[in-house]
Amino acid sequence: MNSRETCEHEGSFSSDGFFMDKKPDVIDVELGLRIRLRREELSITQDVLAEKLRIRPQELEKYECGFQKISASRLLHISEILDVPIMFFFESGSDEALPSKEVLAGFRFGKHHKAVLRTALSAIVDKRLRAKILAFVQSSESGSER
Repeated sequence: MNSRETCEHEGSFSSDGFFMDKKPDVIDVELGLRIRLRREELSITQDVLAEKLRIRPQELEKYECGFQKISASRLLHISEILDVPIMFFFESGSDEALPSKEVLAGFRFGKHHKAVLRTALSAIVDKRLRAKILAFVQSSESGSER
């Protein structure tokens, strides 16, 4: 993974040199994460996908990090390139469309392993089990920050 492909949401410099201290909406972050994970699953680089979308790689990076909202037409184009139905970006494997903001808000975005964990959590149908795992992860995080 190239260094440009790491999202830091706690205030950082964007690839075009601007300081970003505003946290993006968690739903935009989740949508971007799903785009990134599918792109990586297909071994497509940011540069290649950006070229197919006729945008700069920096703009794709902003989509994947949740800093820039994605229009419906752009998302449809992305789904066609990544060979998934558009609903792929909104399904969670349970009866919820996406994990709730409350669940997602408990995570610090930007670290790949946490992003993968968040996606895995969203696929757990049993809400009590998901809540227990989330509580465990959050307690582990707070213990490691001491």
